[in-house]
Parts: sequence; C-alpha cells; structure tokens
Amino acid sequence: MLREERLQIILKMLETNQRVSSVELSEILNVSDDTIRRDLNELAENGLLKKVHGGAVPRSAHPYKLKERIKVAHEEKMVLAQKTQAYFHDGQVILLDNGSTNMEVARMMSPDLKATVFTNSLQIAQILCEHPSIQLFFLGGKVFKDAQNTYGAEVIEMLQKIRADICILGVCGIHHNIGVTIQDWGENQVKRKMVDISQKVVALVTASKVNTAESYVVCTLDELDVMLTDDCIDEALLKDYQKHDIVIQ
Repeated sequence: MLREERLQIILKMLETNQRVSSVELSEILNVSDDTIRRDLNELAENGLLKKVHGGAVPRSAHPYKLKERIKVAHEEKMVLAQKTQAYFHDGQVILLDNGSTNMEVARMMSPDLKATVFTNSLQIAQILCEHPSIQLFFLGGKVFKDAQNTYGAEVIEMLQKIRADICILGVCGIHHNIGVTIQDWGENQVKRKMVDISQKVVALVTASKVNTAESYVVCTLDELDVMLTDDCIDEALLKDYQKHDIVIQ
C-alpha cells in the first residue's frame, strides 16, 4: 500500500471514530509500528491531527484569528450564550475568558445584572463598557493581536488577587480523556489560572470542538463543573463525558 493511501485511510478512520490507535492502525494497514509513527508524525506536522499517547485525535478545525472565528458557527454560539445567562446572578465576581462565543455571552448579559466582570478580551471589554450595571475590570498585559486578548505575567499577577464566583471558559478543543486544550502556551497559562481561582467553571462547547485536542492542556474534565453544548451535538458523542462528575446541558 502506498504511503498516500495509508494517510487517507488514517484520516478517514479518525473522522469516523474520533480517535485512532497506533496498534490498531499497524494491524489494519499491515505495517510496522515505526511506519505508523512516521505517518502520524507527518499528519501532525501538517496540522491534520493531534498525536496523543497510543494514537491520535482530531485537531480543532477552527481558525485562530478572532476576526475569522467570529464568522464560524454563529447560531451555535448564540445558543451557548443564551444558556450561560442562567448562571449569572447579582453580586457575583465573573471571569469572562476571551473568545468569540464569550463575546456573545457579554452582549446577552441582562442590563439589570449587577455584577463585577474581569476579562482579558479587548472585544469583551468594549462590549461591556456599554453595560449600565456591570463593574468592569480589564486584565492588562501583553496583547496577542490575532486573538485580541492579553496574556503574560501581568495578567497572571492580577488574577492571583481574585477569587471568582464563576469562570466562563472558551474552548478550542475538548476531549474526554485529555480535557480542555488550546494552541498557545501563553493563553494556556491565563486560562489555567482562571480555572484555579474560580469556584465554578463553565465550559462553552460547540459541536466541532468535541473530541478534538490542541497542544496545551488547560484543565481536565474533572476540573469543570458545567459543560454547555449547542443543539448540534450528537448525544452519542457525549456519553464518555457523562462519566465524569460534570453537568452537561
């Protein structure tokens, strides 16, 4: 079998099963473990999958720049933003992570909500500047221009002084074995700190991000309290997530 044929079979199996095992691939394709390792490395280097222990899982297909992500799955994001509103109450300290879905969350916040919001998103800060009752704090630091958010030591230092009631966490990839992941190390550190300082962590997950993984782990599923999903997710995909002590809505 030609290498190109093997690569196509691997990608097709990954699309169907949401995970491939190196051992199974070696048996099915009748090639050595070293050959499968080289095939997976090539596909990973081309951004077509994410290697994990014993095999591979899909990568998130979403573009990285915020201005491009805003256009993706807009209806699904609106569903998530609406579900999120039930978790907001007067007097809370709220962490709004950066991301296009959380931008919709900010837009939907009731004008009567009297709460304190911390965010590292330039766009979310601009949106909430128009909110009549929110006390807004911007987490200043180095600006990541593509994502339009801040990160770095200054952001982490501010977060260390906060005990948040709730964190609304944007998700790049989520996998039932790996947890929540992201592509950038600097952003990962900020998200990780947000999870650490929050009494409740709510992850917002569109269908295309389920069973995908990126390079850096933000948190495990056991560190999440709630996983909000859109109406496009196949219930069968959620079975492995339901094994964890997490509310899925």
